[in-house]
Amino acid sequence: MRKFILYWALYGLIELILYVWLFQAIGFWPLFVVQVASTAFGIFIIKRLGGNLFRNLRDGRTVAPYLLDSICFFIAGFLLIIPGVITTVLGLLIFIPLSRKLLKPKVTKWLGNQKKHTQYYYFDM
Repeated sequence: MRKFILYWALYGLIELILYVWLFQAIGFWPLFVVQVASTAFGIFIIKRLGGNLFRNLRDGRTVAPYLLDSICFFIAGFLLIIPGVITTVLGLLIFIPLSRKLLKPKVTKWLGNQKKHTQYYYFDM
């Protein structure tokens, strides 16, 4: 628990330093517009993908390539909703195909661990 609090405090400090630096570099209104736009884009992505993604996961379709892209886009949308420069950059990086290619095996492994006792897997090639 202590490490968790320490990590969040460190994250908050880094975000604060980045906000101050960006505020001095580009000003308040451009920074504000970028944060509002990234949050709106994240909400749009999650609303667009949310229902189908959770329905497919509930039905046990966890390995399909298109589903992995949807999960990556959902993670990106979630990161875009969280206010902050670091999360916005990470969310935007997930939209790059190379980043998704690196993230998909980790998501597949995590989903495999979550569905360890389930015998149904959906393959769509």
